Amino acid sequence: MNSLRTVLDIWNGYVKWVVFGLENNRVVVLAKEMVKTRGMRKWKILDVEDFAMCINELLQSFAKKLWWDFIEEVVLGVSHPETDIKRVAEQKRVLSMEIGHDDIAHLSDVVAESAYRPNYEVIKIIPVVWLIDEETKSKDPIGMEAKKLELIADVFMIPKNFYNNILDVFARLDLQVTDIVPNILGAAEGVLDFDLKDLGSVLIDIGANQTSYVIYEEWYPLFYGTIPVWWEEVTKDISIGLQVDIKEAETVKREKWIILSDNRTIEDEAIDIRFLSDIMIARYEEIFELIQQDLIKRWKDWRLPWWVLLIGGASKVENLLWLAKDVFKLASFVWEERNLDLWDLSHNQHFISLLWNYTWFQKYDMWRSKWFSFNLNFGLVSKVKDFFKQLF
Repeated sequence: MNSLRTVLDIWNGYVKWVVFGLENNRVVVLAKEMVKTRGMRKWKILDVEDFAMCINELLQSFAKKLWWDFIEEVVLGVSHPETDIKRVAEQKRVLSMEIGHDDIAHLSDVVAESAYRPNYEVIKIIPVVWLIDEETKSKDPIGMEAKKLELIADVFMIPKNFYNNILDVFARLDLQVTDIVPNILGAAEGVLDFDLKDLGSVLIDIGANQTSYVIYEEWYPLFYGTIPVWWEEVTKDISIGLQVDIKEAETVKREKWIILSDNRTIEDEAIDIRFLSDIMIARYEEIFELIQQDLIKRWKDWRLPWWVLLIGGASKVENLLWLAKDVFKLASFVWEERNLDLWDLSHNQHFISLLWNYTWFQKYDMWRSKWFSFNLNFGLVSKVKDFFKQLF
């Protein structure tokens, strides 16, 4: 079935997989699954064979549900805690006096080389803006007269070991990884509308294995960032603070998570809720203050006119907005799911990131414009013009 779109997300402890299809020109969810991973721990694939078998079991389950329609390609969303994001600016002379595909191709290669980091692999290059002769900003520079062309782009990279192991696993299953996309890109597309991007917003995704964020202003992303501080750290803090084992700490966190915003106390015979709140406040303050330091470094602390938007399962803590407002001095909100067309996914915290990534792929037509690939060795520079027209 040519209309199948398969999106997979791997995060610490689980593999999530959704197959999208078209029914009467309407997007529908044909199958979805989430299982515990095997052979992988803390974003390191320790046993390739065991991890491949885990993926294969999912594949066989989907094959039965889809009446053996053949799944050949998958798109992988990642939120790796060691993701590196660099903003790179490079320029070149335009020898023919008119910007052509060769100029774009050369500049793309230069950007990738400038962002090089040992033992890392580039998975995405996202143009932020084009500068023509240092004055004119252009969204589609092809065909314009110029003497000099400059590209400012965000380059996303993940550890090479993880990258190679992932490709090895899917190659064993005769599946092609069509694209690898950082989940923060899909989240920004699914959550931030034109007004939020234009007026100025901080989008913070507090996930199980990392915290990612992006700051938008006047439609453009000012910068992206990742913090190796995540929701599982709270479990460890509770375990140490309450002197209980890690499983009991996880249960306490999920059943009694709350941040007390004043001197109010909650009576509980089994646990000191105020003490639990103080543990959680300390970890969330660390996350927010690290992001605030990045804003200060870039002269954007308290200068964004709009708001802070929190997403991710760890954003559901009661009274977390009080803490966010106190740190950022900005209006703060928790994103509320709203997508009636795919109600089941848009109201399921486990699968919402896959829905956002699917939205990103559909908008930028990643299935046909594969030139803008996660792997620079597979035809990076073909179909340049069409993609940049879609990107903006």
